[in-house]
Amino acid sequence: MTLYREFILDHKGVWPIFVAFVKANYDALIDAGLPLYIIVTTAEKKRNTLQNARLWWLYKTIAEQAWVNGRQFDKDAWHEFFARKHCPKTEMVLPDGEIITRRKSTAEMNIGEFSEYMQNIEIDATTELGVRFE
Repeated sequence: MTLYREFILDHKGVWPIFVAFVKANYDALIDAGLPLYIIVTTAEKKRNTLQNARLWWLYKTIAEQAWVNGRQFDKDAWHEFFARKHCPKTEMVLPDGEIITRRKSTAEMNIGEFSEYMQNIEIDATTELGVRFE
Protein backbone atom coordinates (compact mmCIF):
# COMPACT_ATOMS: atom_id res chain seq x y z
CA MET A 1 0.00 0.00 0.00
CA THR A 2 1.44 3.35 -1.01
CA LEU A 3 -0.10 6.38 0.56
CA TYR A 4 0.86 9.91 -0.38
CA ARG A 5 -0.93 13.12 0.43
CA GLU A 6 0.25 16.69 0.95
CA PHE A 7 -1.50 19.31 2.99
CA ILE A 8 -0.67 23.00 2.92
CA LEU A 9 -1.85 24.56 6.13
CA ASP A 10 -2.46 27.99 4.65
CA HIS A 11 -5.79 28.61 6.35
CA LYS A 12 -7.61 27.23 9.40
CA GLY A 13 -10.01 25.08 7.34
CA VAL A 14 -7.21 22.70 6.30
CA TRP A 15 -6.29 21.64 9.83
CA PRO A 16 -9.45 19.57 10.55
CA ILE A 17 -9.10 17.89 7.13
CA PHE A 18 -5.50 16.96 7.92
CA VAL A 19 -6.46 15.59 11.35
CA ALA A 20 -9.35 13.58 9.87
CA PHE A 21 -7.04 12.10 7.23
CA VAL A 22 -4.51 10.99 9.84
CA LYS A 23 -7.24 9.53 12.08
CA ALA A 24 -8.79 7.67 9.13
CA ASN A 25 -5.51 6.03 8.09
CA TYR A 26 -3.30 5.73 11.17
CA ASP A 27 -4.68 2.51 12.69
CA ALA A 28 -4.76 0.60 9.37
CA LEU A 29 -1.21 1.60 8.52
CA ILE A 30 0.19 0.73 11.94
CA ASP A 31 -1.65 -2.63 11.88
CA ALA A 32 -0.07 -3.31 8.46
CA GLY A 33 3.38 -2.49 9.85
CA LEU A 34 3.63 0.72 7.80
CA PRO A 35 4.64 3.81 9.74
CA LEU A 36 3.02 7.10 8.80
CA TYR A 37 5.66 9.76 8.17
CA ILE A 38 4.66 13.34 8.85
CA ILE A 39 7.10 16.07 7.87
CA VAL A 40 6.44 19.64 8.98
CA THR A 41 8.18 22.49 7.20
CA THR A 42 7.53 26.03 6.11
CA ALA A 43 6.62 26.31 2.47
CA GLU A 44 9.33 27.41 0.08
CA LYS A 45 8.02 28.11 -3.37
CA LYS A 46 9.77 26.46 -6.28
CA ARG A 47 11.38 28.58 -8.94
CA ASN A 48 8.84 30.12 -11.26
CA THR A 49 8.41 30.28 -15.03
CA LEU A 50 9.66 33.87 -15.23
CA GLN A 51 12.89 32.88 -13.48
CA ASN A 52 13.28 29.88 -15.76
CA ALA A 53 12.75 32.01 -18.88
CA ARG A 54 15.36 34.47 -17.63
CA LEU A 55 17.83 31.65 -16.95
CA TRP A 56 17.55 30.39 -20.54
CA TRP A 57 17.95 33.96 -21.80
CA LEU A 58 21.21 34.11 -19.81
CA TYR A 59 22.40 30.85 -21.38
CA LYS A 60 21.45 32.08 -24.86
CA THR A 61 23.32 35.35 -24.34
CA ILE A 62 26.38 33.49 -23.07
CA ALA A 63 26.23 31.07 -26.02
CA GLU A 64 26.15 34.02 -28.44
CA GLN A 65 29.01 35.98 -26.86
CA ALA A 66 31.39 33.62 -25.04
CA TRP A 67 34.41 31.98 -26.64
CA VAL A 68 36.52 29.40 -24.79
CA ASN A 69 39.68 28.00 -26.35
CA GLY A 70 38.67 29.30 -29.75
CA ARG A 71 35.16 27.89 -29.80
CA GLN A 72 31.61 28.63 -28.79
CA PHE A 73 29.14 26.36 -27.00
CA ASP A 74 25.37 26.11 -27.18
CA LYS A 75 23.01 27.03 -24.37
CA ASP A 76 22.60 23.38 -23.29
CA ALA A 77 26.35 23.06 -22.78
CA TRP A 78 26.36 26.24 -20.69
CA HIS A 79 23.41 24.95 -18.66
CA GLU A 80 25.27 21.76 -17.77
CA PHE A 81 28.54 23.63 -17.15
CA PHE A 82 27.04 26.13 -14.71
CA ALA A 83 24.81 23.54 -13.05
CA ARG A 84 27.85 21.36 -12.32
CA LYS A 85 29.75 24.38 -11.06
CA HIS A 86 27.10 26.05 -8.88
CA CYS A 87 24.39 23.54 -7.92
CA PRO A 88 24.66 21.84 -4.53
CA LYS A 89 25.88 18.24 -4.62
CA THR A 90 24.33 15.25 -2.88
CA GLU A 91 25.30 11.60 -2.60
CA MET A 92 22.99 8.99 -4.05
CA VAL A 93 23.12 5.22 -3.60
CA LEU A 94 22.27 3.32 -6.78
CA PRO A 95 20.52 -0.07 -6.77
CA ASP A 96 23.84 -1.86 -7.34
CA GLY A 97 25.30 -0.22 -4.23
CA GLU A 98 27.46 2.31 -6.06
CA ILE A 99 27.53 5.70 -4.36
CA ILE A 100 27.58 8.63 -6.75
CA THR A 101 27.64 12.38 -6.32
CA ARG A 102 24.98 14.19 -8.30
CA ARG A 103 24.11 17.81 -8.61
CA LYS A 104 20.79 19.21 -7.53
CA SER A 105 18.55 19.88 -10.50
CA THR A 106 17.68 23.52 -11.11
CA ALA A 107 14.04 22.35 -11.28
CA GLU A 108 14.30 21.36 -7.60
CA MET A 109 15.43 24.81 -6.47
CA ASN A 110 13.26 27.24 -4.58
CA ILE A 111 12.98 30.90 -5.58
CA GLY A 112 15.87 32.05 -3.36
CA GLU A 113 18.25 29.28 -4.45
CA PHE A 114 17.41 29.89 -8.08
CA SER A 115 18.02 33.65 -7.77
CA GLU A 116 21.43 33.00 -6.21
CA TYR A 117 22.22 30.48 -8.93
CA MET A 118 21.47 33.04 -11.67
CA GLN A 119 23.55 35.69 -9.90
CA ASN A 120 26.52 33.30 -9.82
CA ILE A 121 26.12 32.66 -13.55
CA GLU A 122 26.02 36.39 -14.30
CA ILE A 123 29.12 37.03 -12.21
CA ASP A 124 31.05 34.20 -13.90
CA ALA A 125 29.90 35.17 -17.38
CA THR A 126 30.83 38.84 -17.01
CA THR A 127 34.10 38.43 -15.09
CA GLU A 128 35.49 35.25 -16.66
CA LEU A 129 33.94 35.22 -20.12
CA GLY A 130 33.48 38.92 -20.92
CA VAL A 131 29.74 38.58 -21.56
CA ARG A 132 27.60 41.70 -21.44
CA PHE A 133 23.96 41.38 -20.46
CA GLU A 134 21.84 44.22 -21.79
